[in-house]
This record gives sequence, C-alpha cells and structure tokens, in this order.
Amino acid sequence: MSSFNLLHQPWIPVRPADGGPVREVGLRELLLNARDFGRIDDPSPLVSVALLRLSLALLHRALKGPRNAGQAAEWFHDGFPAEKLEGYFAEWEASFDLFHPERPFWQVRGLTLDLEGGKYRSHWSRLGTEVGSANTSPLFNAAGRPGGERDDSLSPAQAARRLVEGQTFLLGGLIKRLTTSARAAPVATFALTAAQGRTLHETLCLNLAGYAGQDHDQAVWEREPLTVDTVRLYHEDGRADLPRGRADRYTWPSRSILLLPEVDEDGETRVTSIGFAAGIPLDGPGEGEGSNIDPMVTLRPPSDPKKSERFPLKLRREQLLWRDLSALLPDPQNELQVVGKPGEQTFKPLRGHPPGTLSHARAVLESLGDEAHPLAVSVTGLLSDQGKAFAYRQETYALPTVFVTDEQGFAMQVDRALNDAKAIAEALRQATARLCAEVISRGGARHPHKEDVSALARTLPGLGAYWAALEAPFRVFLAELGTPEDARDRWQTAVAREARRAWEINLRGAGDDGQVLGFAYRPRKVDNKTIPSPQTILDRALAVMNRPPPSALPQETTA
Repeated sequence: MSSFNLLHQPWIPVRPADGGPVREVGLRELLLNARDFGRIDDPSPLVSVALLRLSLALLHRALKGPRNAGQAAEWFHDGFPAEKLEGYFAEWEASFDLFHPERPFWQVRGLTLDLEGGKYRSHWSRLGTEVGSANTSPLFNAAGRPGGERDDSLSPAQAARRLVEGQTFLLGGLIKRLTTSARAAPVATFALTAAQGRTLHETLCLNLAGYAGQDHDQAVWEREPLTVDTVRLYHEDGRADLPRGRADRYTWPSRSILLLPEVDEDGETRVTSIGFAAGIPLDGPGEGEGSNIDPMVTLRPPSDPKKSERFPLKLRREQLLWRDLSALLPDPQNELQVVGKPGEQTFKPLRGHPPGTLSHARAVLESLGDEAHPLAVSVTGLLSDQGKAFAYRQETYALPTVFVTDEQGFAMQVDRALNDAKAIAEALRQATARLCAEVISRGGARHPHKEDVSALARTLPGLGAYWAALEAPFRVFLAELGTPEDARDRWQTAVAREARRAWEINLRGAGDDGQVLGFAYRPRKVDNKTIPSPQTILDRALAVMNRPPPSALPQETTA
C-alpha cells in the first residue's frame, strides 16, 4: 500500500537562506528549521502562497496562538517552541499521509473510480489552475492546447502541491458531481497579501496574525474524515457552512478530491487519475465578521453609499496593484458616508478593512523595537473572467521604515500621492475627449455623438502610457518617504512629466498636424459660456496639483 507522509517526506520547494539551489522539504523540517530557508519557492506563485497558508494553519493549531503580536514577536526572536510542534506532529501524524486508507490528507474517503459507474474520474490536471483545469482558457493553458504535451502523471510530491493549490484556488462552475454547480474556493480570486521577511521564519511570524479565542477552530486534518455521503448530504439539503476559524478557512475542503496512486513499471508511485467532485459549500460571499475575516484578504468599502457590505479586493486585468495600494493601509482620510433623508442626514465613516497580515507584521516589528527591519509585502491573485482563469499575478512592494514608525502618516502620504495621479489621469481623459470631439467636428459648431468621441479616444494610447510610466517613480516615492516633502515633490514632478508625455502621444495619434494643435489650444464658446481648450483642462489640473496643501498655506493674521 502506498504511503507519503507530508510531515516527513520532501515535497515543499524552498530556497535556502544562504542562496543555495531550491530543494524540497517536509512540513516538519520546514517549520522546525524555518530560519535556514529564505522562502517557499515554487515556480507558480499560486502554489507558493497556498503552501504558506497551509504552514500558517499548522502553526496556529500546533501552538494555539499567537495570542497577540507580542507573542509572535517572541517567536520571531527566539524561534518556535519545538517541543509543542513535535508533540502536535506526533498526535496527528497519520492524518498527514497523502494516501492513508481512512483519512487521506485534505481528501474525501471513498471517492473511488468505480463508484456510480466511474463518473468521478478526472485527470490530475483538474487540480492545477494553470495546467489544464476545466476553468482555464487555452491561451493561459499552453499545455492543454490541441497537439500540446503534458505529463501523464505526477510524483507524490507534485500531487501534494497540486492538491493544496486546487483546494485554495479552484474556481466555481459546472461539475455535475454531487451537484450541478460547485462554488469557488474561499479565496479563489481574492488578492492575498503576505508580509515578507528576510527568512522563512520571519515571514511566518509576520503573517501569524493574532489567534486568541479560536478554540472551536479545526484544520482539515483535525476534522472527522469526509466521505462521499457526508458531502452529498450538504448538496441534497441545500446546506452550506461557515469556517469555524482561521485554520478551517485556510484549509477549506472546497472540492471532494481523492488522489489515486499507481505503481509504474519502475516501481515508483505515480498519480494520473483522481476522484473529483464538489466539496463543502461555503456559506455567503466568503468573508465573515471579526476574527473570521481571512487575514490575507483586504475588504474595500462599497461604492454605493446605500450599501454597507464590504467586498474583497481583487487584482485587475487592466491595472497593477500599486494604483490601489492605499486599500492595504489604514484609512487615512476619514471618508464620510451620508445616511438618512434630507433634513435628517447624518454622517458615518466609510471604511475598508486592511489585510490583517500587514497590520500584524507592523505590530510585530513595533513590539520588537526593530523599526529599521526591512519589510516587503507581496500580493498574489488569480485573474478570471466569467468563471475562466486567464492569468495569475504576484506583485511585491518594499515598504520604508516610516510604515512602522508612523503608519497613519505613511498612509496619508500614499493616499495623497495616488489621488494626485488619479486627478491628473482624469484631467488627461477629459482633455482627450474634448480633443476628439474637436477633431470629429473639425472645429465646427455641431456636437459629435458621444459614442464616436469614445471610439476615437479609445484608439489613443496616452492614458495607458501614463499609468505604465508611473510605476517606477511610485516605487521610488515609497522608498523616499522617510523625507516626505522631498518624496512628494519628486513624485509630482514625475506625474507632471508623464502626463505631458501622454498628452503629446495623444496629440500625435489624433493627427499630428497644425490643425490638431489648433483644436488642442482653441477654447469653444457655447451659449455665451466659454469651454476651456483641451490643453487648458490639463494645465489647470497640473497647476492645482502643484499647490501646497491647505495646512501649508500662509495663515491670515489680524492686528
């Protein structure tokens, strides 16, 4: 009978802290010797972050903590209590066997191929979002194209990694196995934020957000082993569950999976086929309240002031995360929401919820008194469209020491810088639309149809070039925030420079002749009102940006 124990067998790829080549380790070595490793380093960032979440769940359950950032800081400095980890490993060792006959790790017992005519049979690639799942587009899944090649089987280590990735990131959709449509994994399309330390040990401690009061929590290996009948009852009764706590959320059985090992002609255990069906339905949109919010998830306030439910931050196809970086930080501006009928209106703060991992990391460093400790933040996510995955992305940003020493001040500076860039982008958009209207009407009195204006504006690449060119200056701005006035001056200079370059691109795209330049500088008079020229729209916005903030303006004095 095949056996592959995830505590002891090597399967997690790690980069040694001394810069050596990537090698594989088991969970026990990973956690007990975490200082020897720089990071978990799988070629797929989805696998790496899924393995990080599994490691955090195991630490939470084994150490029953940390109670707070102070205890996490103690572990950061002194290391994890090895005796507690070893005792927990011994207690649950059998539950980490990938091919255990009674309780296979993170799988559903009895999901065999011959059950009900073999309708649960699937190829192993169903588990990997980027290697051939049913929710992967051919463009993203090069191996799955007609005539393409892919491995016919996995080693136990590879199968374990795909299992963890699939349970974390599989999208919802038609399955017709135990149900008609299965829900997505809890964080399948969310932007997952993790703090990064100099070693894997530091990274683990920085992301072990406070775990007090979660005695009711259970990781998947602590549950009673799931069976096909158990999962079927959920779907027949129309029931769904909420995670019992952090570890339950990190290890949610979003799919019923059973790896089916085979022994090849060389005597090696391989996995080609799997049992595959819907898992335990997750209740609601995937996010709870209080301690049941996933610490890696950022919640944003609603754009509709009549709604109160916050929604998870996702990576977007058309822009990089730096343009939304303020969502990861505490709300600096006390944005207000109007509530009530006219004459009876009141105001309440409209706030998001920054990721608990980043807030915790800052608190740990503050508790250590190590404010100069380098800190980076990585954000990983799967991008999908109509239930189909088309890309994944991981972005990493280095945060300056002022993030630890003055979190609110840092957040205010970032928020203001991004608002500057957005205001100029909007002015650039308006100026371009006015220019397109003039070009279409050839400077005449008639008003062109707005769809014609939009169609022409979409062909001009200036706005996209503007945002692309600002990524590098924004990273420099972050690094220089120790001297905020100088950083802001250089950022505004970069914004103005790139806006003017983008405007030149649009001018050339609209015609690049004297007549187009005339349209750009010519104001229009309508109903005795002067409409500023396209160039003036942009120039005014740049002038407003360069004004000093209200607090810096000279104050009037009285004699």
